[in-house]
Formats: sequence, structure tokens, C-alpha cells
Amino acid sequence: MIARIIFLLIPMIVLSDFYIERYFLRNHPRYTPVKRLFWWLPGTLMLLFCLALACCGKFVLDDIRWIKAFLILLGIVVVPKTVFAIISLFGRLCRCSRRNGRRWNLFGLALGIICGLTMVYGVLIGPQKLRVTRLELAFKDLPEAFDGLRIVLFSDAHVGTFNNGWEHLLQRDIDTILAQRPDMICFVGDLQNTQPAELLPNMALLSRLSKQGVPMYSVLGNHDYSQYFYGDSVAKKACEEGIKTLERRMGWRLLLNEHAVFYSKDKRDSIVIAGEENCGVGHFPDYSDLSKTLKGVDRKAFVVLLQHDPKSWESRILPKSHAQLTLCGHTHGGQINLFGLRPTMISYDDDYGLDEKDGRFLYVTCGIGGLAPIRIGVDPEIAVITLRTKK
Repeated sequence: MIARIIFLLIPMIVLSDFYIERYFLRNHPRYTPVKRLFWWLPGTLMLLFCLALACCGKFVLDDIRWIKAFLILLGIVVVPKTVFAIISLFGRLCRCSRRNGRRWNLFGLALGIICGLTMVYGVLIGPQKLRVTRLELAFKDLPEAFDGLRIVLFSDAHVGTFNNGWEHLLQRDIDTILAQRPDMICFVGDLQNTQPAELLPNMALLSRLSKQGVPMYSVLGNHDYSQYFYGDSVAKKACEEGIKTLERRMGWRLLLNEHAVFYSKDKRDSIVIAGEENCGVGHFPDYSDLSKTLKGVDRKAFVVLLQHDPKSWESRILPKSHAQLTLCGHTHGGQINLFGLRPTMISYDDDYGLDEKDGRFLYVTCGIGGLAPIRIGVDPEIAVITLRTKK
């Protein structure tokens, strides 16, 4: 994970220190060689830490505490200096007087401190929050027998991130899901970070979702394949089969380009729960097959479609199916939301929340976990969706 952004991190670490030394420290009479050593020491250690994580041979470490420590130190050591250097340099290029230059420096210092503290908050506090989102959606073609049907949706657990100290948060999430008294539970992918072994310490906890007499449906996300697992073809195949085996062992109904029929209490009516494999866009794995998923489904049937990646809603699901409700995850809501702006808004038309087109709905949940343990303005979420028959 760190290796993918190392060419951004190295300039942040090195150039900010160089800029501050060049324009604020070097010509100061009290800037001795010893003080220069202490000035460069934190940045050098961060650089070595960064390189060690990038060269560890894994997409993400098994012990996520190293990533948490790195992000906290990044917020304390690097981010404030980087923000200050950018603002100060901008002011240096634009200023007309020395006085204005001081104002730019003070503004950069204040903003840098705020950004650093926000990042530390995002690692230590943000992931520990949980929001329950409640929606009521009305459909003209929903059978009356399912009026009031309650679906609890969650996604992107990334269970490995909960190991080594944050298991109590996963326990809280499972308790919260069951406390909603759902008629069905749907999980829309990314149960692991890179490998099925991450689930083993929490198998009993995750199995509780299927032991309450409530149907538990799931699909795979991009992290549930072997793209982020480092190994030969045999090991990668075992990785992909492993996650499927564990989900089934937990009693989850894993839908792999297939569908299931959910009957009313009197067995006289039914709706379809369809689960499509990940619809990859760009470098993400694409194993989706919508026609196979809905094969044999009557055009008049009410369909709830589970798909990890929301990009497929407008490109494939709307034009090539009649699914009335599509449930997705994948984006994590960007994990950072500042003044209504999220990084995922750049590449996703539907990166979070509810969308509707011609009476057909999409809901994208921001998930309960994340590969990078940071949340700023986007709390982990469990969604409770109540279906209504439109009169």
C-alpha cells in the first residue's frame, strides 16, 4: 500500500525539510551543526520507516499497528511541515512586501498544525465511531407481503484492520447489526485485506450474523480476490478459494454471479436477492456476469442486486437489468470528507449515499472498515433500508 504512494511521500518528507532549512534556519546564527542534525533526524527516520513499509514484500502488513503508527507520525512530523512549506512558498512567490510574507508564514503554520491534528484524530478517533443510517424506499412493484421488509447493509469490513487491538470495534458493529432486528443482512464485499487468514481470529464473531435465523447474503469485493496477495499462481488460487470457504463455513450465503429467492412468511410471494461478483473498473478484478446472475429471473420479479463496485450501476445494471434496488460499497465514502468534498468524488459519480433513476435506487454504503485505518468526516456506517410498497 505504501509502495503505491511512495513517490508522493518522499517529496513530502524531504522537500519540506529542505525548504524550511533553506529559508528559515540556515542563516540563523544559532543554527549549529548539532541543531541541524536534530532538525533532519525526524525526517530521516520517517523516510526510513516509509522505505521499510514500501519494501516489506506485502501489500499491507499483517499487523496493522505499524500502518497506524506510520499515519500518526505522518500527521505529527510530516504533514504540518509540508502544508507550511506549500503555503509559505506560495506566499513567497506572490507577496509584495515582507509583512505580507509573515502573514503567509503564520497562516501556513496554523493550517499545518490543524491538518496534522486532524490526521491524528482521523487515525485515533474517526475509525472508532459508528453511524446507523436509516432509509425508507418505496417501490410500485414491491409485493405487499414485503412492505416493511428491513434490510441491514454493511460492507468493506477489512477484518484484518480490526485485528491486534481493535477487535472490540468489530464486536460493536456485529452487535449493532443484530440490534436492528433485520429481516435479512447483506454484505457487499471486501471482507479481508489480502488473505483469508485475517478472518480466523474473528470467525466465531462473524458467524453470529448467520445464527440468528436471519438470512445472511454476501458477495466478493476486489480485496476478496488475490490481486493484493503476493504469491505464485497456486497460492493465489488457494487465497481466492479460502475466502469463499470461510464465508460458507460462517453460514453466509455467498452469491457468485447467482441469485437466491427470498420468500414471504406465508410462502406465497417472493423477491430475488442477486449477487454479482466484482465488476472491476481499471485495475480492479472483473469477474462479473450480470446475465448469468439473473438467468431465469422473471422480468416481473422484484430484484435486490448486490454488487461491490457502484460504477457498474449506470454502465451495466441500469441498461442491462431490471433490478429495482442495487446495494454497493467499495468507495468507503472516500474516508475523508472535508466541507462536503471527498476524494472519491473525482472518479465516482455515485461514491456515497442514495441515488435514484426512474424509480430504481442505488445505495452506496461507506462501510465499517478500511485498509488504511483513517476516517475524517466519514464515520463507519451500517445502513438499515426499509422497503415500502408505493400505494
